[in-house]
Amino acid sequence: MANESSGKLLAFIAVVFAGFYFTHDATLNQPAPAFALPETYGGRVDLASYRGQPVLLVFWNASCGICRRELPLWSQWAPEFRQKGVAIVTIHLGDVDDARAYLRSNHIALTSLVDADGGVGQAYRVCGVPKLVLVGADGQIIRNASGMADEITLREWMDTAAGP
Repeated sequence: MANESSGKLLAFIAVVFAGFYFTHDATLNQPAPAFALPETYGGRVDLASYRGQPVLLVFWNASCGICRRELPLWSQWAPEFRQKGVAIVTIHLGDVDDARAYLRSNHIALTSLVDADGGVGQAYRVCGVPKLVLVGADGQIIRNASGMADEITLREWMDTAAGP
């Protein structure tokens, strides 16, 4: 009976440890990787230009169904985020022409960058889109998530980034 209990306890500890290990993101509370990327319609944006201001990075791709559904919402929410001092920057992983076509046809009014070779996506450990990364005013990654995010969570992020 004692051996069975010990075995169950060890199995439980192993599951908890594995869960922590596989869900822990080593990028949290670390400096956001620096980058400078071309804008979709010309120009270039450097992450360092946002230093002192929280910024939400939204990694996306024009072929992603969730991204196509969420990007118009981000465009709607951008003024509210901006009012609270939080910038939204989208980063398209792929071809600039695909990004332009989608943004134009859907009247998306966001700062939109293009990571054609995926180097910035790799630096941010993007394994699928959409991926959201919230960078604090101090340049540290304070939150991130992959996949679809609900409005309540996103508003909590905005409030966290904006501070008191």
